[in-house]
Amino acid sequence: MTLRACLLFVPVLAVAACSSSSPSSAGGGQGDGGSSSGSTSSSGSSSGAAGDDGGELLAPPPAGQGVQYSMQGSIAASSEDEQCQFVQTTEDMWVNHEDVRYTPGSHHFIVWNTPYTSIPTTSNSGKTVDTTKVFDCVGGPAADWNTTQFIGGAQSADAPPMLSDLPPDVALHIPSGSVLVLDLHVLNTTMQAMNPVVAINFDTIPKSAVTQEAGIYFFYNPFIVVPPNAQAHARMSCPVTSNLTLTTAQTHMHKWGLGGSANLEDASGNVLKQMYTSSVWTDPPVTQWPAPGYALTAGQQIDYECNYENDGTTAIVQGLSAATNEMCVFVGAYYPRDAKFETCSTTGAFTDLSNAATYIGTGAADCTTSMQCVSGAKDAATFYGCVTNSCPGIAKPFTAALDCFSANGSTAQTACATQISACAATTCN
Repeated sequence: MTLRACLLFVPVLAVAACSSSSPSSAGGGQGDGGSSSGSTSSSGSSSGAAGDDGGELLAPPPAGQGVQYSMQGSIAASSEDEQCQFVQTTEDMWVNHEDVRYTPGSHHFIVWNTPYTSIPTTSNSGKTVDTTKVFDCVGGPAADWNTTQFIGGAQSADAPPMLSDLPPDVALHIPSGSVLVLDLHVLNTTMQAMNPVVAINFDTIPKSAVTQEAGIYFFYNPFIVVPPNAQAHARMSCPVTSNLTLTTAQTHMHKWGLGGSANLEDASGNVLKQMYTSSVWTDPPVTQWPAPGYALTAGQQIDYECNYENDGTTAIVQGLSAATNEMCVFVGAYYPRDAKFETCSTTGAFTDLSNAATYIGTGAADCTTSMQCVSGAKDAATFYGCVTNSCPGIAKPFTAALDCFSANGSTAQTACATQISACAATTCN
């Protein structure tokens, strides 16, 4: 996943802040002779994907009311992998509801839309890939392919779907001919190989019945470091860029997570209401607001925080591996669609994910100390810690200074003099 925040200061300091977040993979996918497969079941099919017991995992939608996509991966004993499958839609779809089911071995399942007009066979790194079947996509599809929109998924086998509780005249649009990528992150903690299966139903309504387009917001905080034998927090806020309504919300973390919370705030940061809370990382609760949903107003902001505890002897930093890294995601469905809101960005492009965020530390370091920390950082844990250890009161000017440094590279010290001065003049109180 390309994140502005992950790459901050790399040109300035030659600090590969994201390099330590690449997941280790020992899976048995197509890259090493696995027997993974992918398939689609058109609307009206007599049966859906089969589970690992041979029974039907999820019945497909009735004829004319949607489509089912399914995927089977393979994962060796005591290993982790991420596997993908491209599919191309054959009809224009307006999705009002989704259902997801998967068998043991799955950590999460996501469906992404892409800008491709046909299924690609060459990755962004120039590698030729057999994309007619399931293939390894370590780091997720955005690591080596182009993605544009999060359109569905689930992070536990029996969790409520992300896209649900929409009014009957609201739907997420998937145009005909769209190239979608099914993304299955598999984590096998047993001593036996697994062949996890996942299926997703997109339940559709006629275009003539749609009055507003829905979307799925995806907020990602890359500044996470959990020191050995310690607790830690990751916190950021995203602006509400238009009047809109949420229907679902949930967090996503890995095994060091203790849960998290999200508050709706006014433009000054005053808490209006707690929107979400959880106390677990695995199978976190999904908040569902029945139609018409939970209304937000332009100018407000969502401030969310993830909590962690590390009882090990090495620092845990943000990254993609469920076995060795942590995440802090806040995700859910909403309408009407606003791409800037759903990506927490200034452009609405997924490549600019989180570039409109304000990163809020939970420590006591002032802005001058925090900037000096960044300038001296030599590894990812130190770099992320410069942000998480900053005091909350400097969040906006500190984030502005980080943004300026990221944009100006080797000339940042001169080009960002105004932002540095504003940061230094801000106190923690």
